[in-house]
Amino acid sequence: MNMNRRDALAPDVNLEEITSSKQNAEVMRRLRDNIRWEGNTLCITEGVDDDNDDDDNDDNEEMVFSIREGDDLSWLGYFIGRNQSLDDLSVEFMPEERERVDA
Repeated sequence: MNMNRRDALAPDVNLEEITSSKQNAEVMRRLRDNIRWEGNTLCITEGVDDDNDDDDNDDNEEMVFSIREGDDLSWLGYFIGRNQSLDDLSVEFMPEERERVDA
């Protein structure tokens, strides 16, 4: 998908449909909408499929995106690339068995 098309679709993307949890949808929303948070750091980690969606980013200095089945990493990369308020990015995990995505 080219950038112009992605730019047009981004405001209307249903974040709950492209993420595995409420927490990850909230991270994408903040990235998409350029909402600052304390610390402005995003940490990408390996998620555990335990149906526990109680993790809350509201009080953390860093936002945590836990990669699980169902997360669209191409949109995550797009929102990170377009975001103007993110200060730091920490990638602690990348899935090994996923196909390469050109974003």
